[in-house]
Amino acid sequence: MPAGNEFIAINPHCALKNLEEPCLYDIKNDELYELGQDAYQFLLRCSQGERPVVRKEDEEFIQYCLSENLARWADTPLRKKQFVHRSPIPSLRYLELQLTDRCNLQCRHCYLGESGHHDISFAQVLRVMEELEEMQGLRLLLSGGEPLLHPQFWRINDLLMDYDFRSVLLSNGNLITREVAKKLRAHEVQVSLDGMKEGHELLRGRGTFRKALKAIDHLQEAGIQLSVATMIHKGNLKEFDSLAGLLESKGIREWNVDVPCMEGRLKENENLCPSPAEAGPLLNYGFGGGMHASKENYGCGAHLCAIMSSGHVAKCGLFAQTPVGVIDEGLRACWERVPRIQLKELTCNCSVLEECRGGCRYRAKLEGGILDPDVFQCYARGMVKGGELDDDQEGS
Repeated sequence: MPAGNEFIAINPHCALKNLEEPCLYDIKNDELYELGQDAYQFLLRCSQGERPVVRKEDEEFIQYCLSENLARWADTPLRKKQFVHRSPIPSLRYLELQLTDRCNLQCRHCYLGESGHHDISFAQVLRVMEELEEMQGLRLLLSGGEPLLHPQFWRINDLLMDYDFRSVLLSNGNLITREVAKKLRAHEVQVSLDGMKEGHELLRGRGTFRKALKAIDHLQEAGIQLSVATMIHKGNLKEFDSLAGLLESKGIREWNVDVPCMEGRLKENENLCPSPAEAGPLLNYGFGGGMHASKENYGCGAHLCAIMSSGHVAKCGLFAQTPVGVIDEGLRACWERVPRIQLKELTCNCSVLEECRGGCRYRAKLEGGILDPDVFQCYARGMVKGGELDDDQEGS
């Protein structure tokens, strides 16, 4: 402990978040630390430049914050902007912002379909970022289309480090050169890689596999945290072991694996759709990352919503045809209208429901009903026997 003339400062890459429970969010490392009220109030006073009295019972907590690089000693008070009022309940933790529906590829599974050449305005982006910070959000997911094609992308890019949330750029990687990678200010870039060369290019076109791998190399060279997203389809079912080896060789720490929904261009390419029995087990290949879920007993989407390039707001991008409002009404107002489904409302009745959270509600809606099981997740978690749902999983 100091001699008494030093201040405790929350490190710049961390921020206090007053969510369902008070937390300290490590934006750089995407780690969320729950705090008791005493610890939250202590750090809040530190963030306001005060020198709180350090009690004996505080010393272990302070030492932990120092050892985790969440805080440091400072010779002068360091004030940090904080929003002390509580976030909405449930909290909006993850916001997908579709900057544009323009894209440089014609992917055969894209749920958006053909581009309408919509770009959300720079003024709207700026307002959304300010509202998300005020609502104490954790992650802003910049998507498209291909977000790099937004006419004002580089103006948006220059703002990303100015807010107390983590920015994640979702890209197909084909426009990320060495020079582009060096200019990016997002905390993380997620590159789409849908199999090895044959499987990836079956969806995204010739030459795209090499460009995606080059993008991964350029991003790592630029020191940007990296993740990979893979969609399961008929053409990559036997490539997952090879793809896992490739990602391991590249040092990828997070791999998101999912199944495309029957929307957009996929309706014209139904032959690419895998069955739940084929795709379900492959969902287990993903690793790392994860959502910072609260203890609220909701199904998927409890802490997520999406803003389309048209300005409409929906439960997620897949629910774009049933928006809850437009962003010019305000993010908070739209968030309060997002429909939520409690786990007890689902017809699922199995031993892994708390872990699975019912899977994807949109996929369940397409397969049967919005309250029904997501059968892909049932296969992934071994809740299917002989091609039928386990007795424990049948509707209650």
